[in-house]
Amino acid sequence: MTDTEIRVNLFDGLLGVNKTANMFSFIIYYISRNPDVKKKMLKEIDSIFQDDKIRPITKDDYYSLSYCEAIVKEVARILPAMRSFSRYTDKSDKIAGYQWPADILFNPDRWMVENFEPKKNSFIMFGGGLRSCPGRKLVMIELVCFIALLFRKYDVNLVDMNSLIKCKADYVKLIVEIKPRN
Repeated sequence: MTDTEIRVNLFDGLLGVNKTANMFSFIIYYISRNPDVKKKMLKEIDSIFQDDKIRPITKDDYYSLSYCEAIVKEVARILPAMRSFSRYTDKSDKIAGYQWPADILFNPDRWMVENFEPKKNSFIMFGGGLRSCPGRKLVMIELVCFIALLFRKYDVNLVDMNSLIKCKADYVKLIVEIKPRN
């Protein structure tokens, strides 16, 4: 992608009004707030693309971006695009014999366990059953590839690390700083 194409997609992602754009805003938010996750993601991207910041992403590249995919899944677990409830607790609690700690929220590593499959109907990123989103595979490819395209070339951070993400009706407001990566 050219710089102009990246810029247009980034503006659509950060200021857009569709679910994929909002999901990408959430992804940037959680990556920015979790430096260990960002470091691991950049290591994966850099190992695949080396120093080439412009070559197109291939099918093999996409299948090698497993940690980027894990980030997408983890953000979708917390804030599914078709959300009816969030997957977060702000205080510890004992439910069904399990102690659930507070503030344990963002852990893409859960998706990296070999042969891990979430329990049926527990991962609802694209709905479920017969009415699940027909574009689910395309959206996953789009989000994973956009993470790689953006972060292999630019450093993206929240302007205010203490700010909370703001959701209004159909869009997400997120203020970020974007600089070329060294």
